[in-house]
Amino acid sequence: MLEPDIARKCMAALAGTLALAGGAVFASWWLADAGGNGGAGTDPAAAPSAQVQAVPAAEAGAPEPTAWRSVLETEVPPERPTAADRARAELQRRALELERDNARLRARLDDMLNWILDNVQGTFPLAEEQMANLRLMPVDETLGVSADLAQVLRLNNAEVERLDAAFEGTRQVLWDIEAEGVMVETPSPEQVRLAIPPYPEEGELVREVLYDELAQTLGAARFDRFLQVAGDGLEERFEYFGDVDRLLEFEAMPDDGSGLSQLFVRDERVIPDPEDPLRQNIIASERIVSELPEEYWPYRDWLPETVTRFTGRN
Repeated sequence: MLEPDIARKCMAALAGTLALAGGAVFASWWLADAGGNGGAGTDPAAAPSAQVQAVPAAEAGAPEPTAWRSVLETEVPPERPTAADRARAELQRRALELERDNARLRARLDDMLNWILDNVQGTFPLAEEQMANLRLMPVDETLGVSADLAQVLRLNNAEVERLDAAFEGTRQVLWDIEAEGVMVETPSPEQVRLAIPPYPEEGELVREVLYDELAQTLGAARFDRFLQVAGDGLEERFEYFGDVDRLLEFEAMPDDGSGLSQLFVRDERVIPDPEDPLRQNIIASERIVSELPEEYWPYRDWLPETVTRFTGRN
């Protein structure tokens, strides 16, 4: 009875041993197959299957040759600028700013040169020592800008118009002031004297207004030149702006030879000496004319008919 039991036990042990060996073989084969090519090399039966499943490298879509470069370049952090790089960049920025500044200065210089050519060139053709001795009348008989003044100062049409208006307005204001103080004396029907007392305070205000207009129109340089060459003439033509005692005398008389009527005119001014206040300078002019000079027309309201008829506007 013991032998059958022993036989069964032996068969069970052999079956367990075979099962254990088969499990070990299966496990080693499975691990080798999961290892890739290594498994193919150890299992001859699996080699053909591995060769069938392989895919050519060209068909697998290999990356572009430069792809790794772009990846490396984007991943590498940029280098920090050194002190020399920063100094070089600052010099370049400063050089650009200086070039812009130079461009602006060149433009301003061109504008200045053009202004000089338009306004100054040829304005003072005489030498300075000759200009210092030059004297001219700033206005003509009609109180307009004289041709000499326009030529010396190179006045344009707009400037001439402004000065004409300033001179005319100044003369009108002075006449209005004179009219308030005129004293009339008539020794005879053919003779009349007009005494015009001084008005220095009012005249000084008028002078300041005129000088301000001249300075604005001419500019500083030409205004100084104006005072140098025409200042005395301006004072004379505008009656020294009231700082003078004036006496006008008119008398109608016949000509001794022809017997025709003619007019005697005397114009006397007593002017304080600018260098000595205790002295006075007397300037007088006398002339015989056939027509009343235009400069005396503003005084016609104080003249008798025997004198006004010489104006030709009876």
